[in-house]
Amino acid sequence: MAKRIRSYVLTETAADDVRAARRWSLARWGKERTKTYFEQLHAAAEYVAAHQQAIAKRDDLIGNPELAVHAVGEHYLVYAPLGGEQIAVVALIRQTRDVPAIVEANSFQIRRQVSAALQQRADRY
Repeated sequence: MAKRIRSYVLTETAADDVRAARRWSLARWGKERTKTYFEQLHAAAEYVAAHQQAIAKRDDLIGNPELAVHAVGEHYLVYAPLGGEQIAVVALIRQTRDVPAIVEANSFQIRRQVSAALQQRADRY
């Protein structure tokens, strides 16, 4: 069976956030619940990529019209559309944190990483 290509890519920042969230989840919930939670995060990212046009962008949560956010469990999945049914996950932020401030503080890096993700997508197709 051929391996399915993901509908999302993680930027460097998002990959760091995922590792931190995994550590946080393991310490809080243990291995089995963490595994289930991360399966839910993956499924949510796939869902968002496939249905991004129908999902409210929630600009009020991030203060950046180029990005969108989707609540998943105890986190916000911050993403940028890449065209078609593809997204770049730019951050995974716990809902208790100041999401607009985090996005603003990392805006330069986010733009650079989204540009790189767009280039990777173009190279793939």
